[in-house]
Amino acid sequence: MKAVRSGIVALAALSLLSSRPAPAEAGKLLEATVDVPRETRVDLDLSYEKSALLWIESHNDPQASDVEEAKTKDPKDITFVLFRFHYKNGDYVKHKVKIRAILLDADGGVLGEGGRSGALDAQKADDTLTFPMKIKTLDWPKATKLKLVVTFLS
Repeated sequence: MKAVRSGIVALAALSLLSSRPAPAEAGKLLEATVDVPRETRVDLDLSYEKSALLWIESHNDPQASDVEEAKTKDPKDITFVLFRFHYKNGDYVKHKVKIRAILLDADGGVLGEGGRSGALDAQKADDTLTFPMKIKTLDWPKATKLKLVVTFLS
């Protein structure tokens, strides 16, 4: 009887071990510094497995008239610039991504930052992830580069 019980316990332990999911694969951390997208989109080459961030564009940029108005009326005026990332995901599963964007001036000074986490939906040829970045309206013309730190998670 004792041998039967120990055999059952061994089989139960073996089945538990074999039914455990495989350990998750490591994700990928990518960095890029690109021009600030103003009137046109900026192409990106940030990819992981079958998914990729294709390009970035900005919306709600302060116009020259907004900057002039801020100079004369309210130097502390802020604008929420929207950064829209276009992506593709040819995989059959969602991919999680975390995006961090840092807006830089010509000397490498930080003018603003923002980011978000999201999911890249499966089987999408072109979809978007968007987030706002708060920036002083007077700082927008000074912005020259956008540093991106992207983490693809499994």
